[in-house]
Amino acid sequence: MRPIPLLLCGLVAAALALPAQAADSRYQSGQQLNARQMSALGNLPVYAVDQRQYRLLPQKTSDGASLLVNAQGAVFSSHNEILITGASENAVQLGAQQGPPPASVQHFAATGITVVRYADFPAAASGLAHLRRQLPAAVVRLGLEQGQMTPY
Repeated sequence: MRPIPLLLCGLVAAALALPAQAADSRYQSGQQLNARQMSALGNLPVYAVDQRQYRLLPQKTSDGASLLVNAQGAVFSSHNEILITGASENAVQLGAQQGPPPASVQHFAATGITVVRYADFPAAASGLAHLRRQLPAAVVRLGLEQGQMTPY
C-alpha cells in the first residue's frame, strides 16, 4: 500500500511543475501560439506595422532580435532594421537624424538600399513612421521575419 501514496505525491509534484514550465517558455520565430498561450501573455506593448498589430514579447532571440506576436498567435522576429529604397543617402541621413536616434545607418551604393538600424523595436517602429513621413516618395519597410511555422 505504500507505493500508491508515493506515486500520488510524484504526480502532484509533476502537475505543479507544469505551469511553472509553461510560464517560462522560450519563444522562437515561426512558432504558433495557441489561445491559452496568447491569454497568458497578458498586457504587452502593441505596435502597428503596415496596418497590422504586433505585441512585443519580453524576450529576444539568441542573436538579439526582437520577438513579436500577431493577433493569430504567429511569432515573428525583427532585427529592428528599416530598409529604404528610392531615396538618396543624404535624404535618409537627414531624415534619420530628425527622428528617433538610430544605432547605425548603412548605405549600399550598388543597390541604392539604405539600412537604418535601431537599438530596440519601439525605436524602430517609431523610426518607421517618422521616415515614411520624411521620405514620402521612397519605399520604407521594417523587416519582420517569420521562421518555419511550428505548432504549439
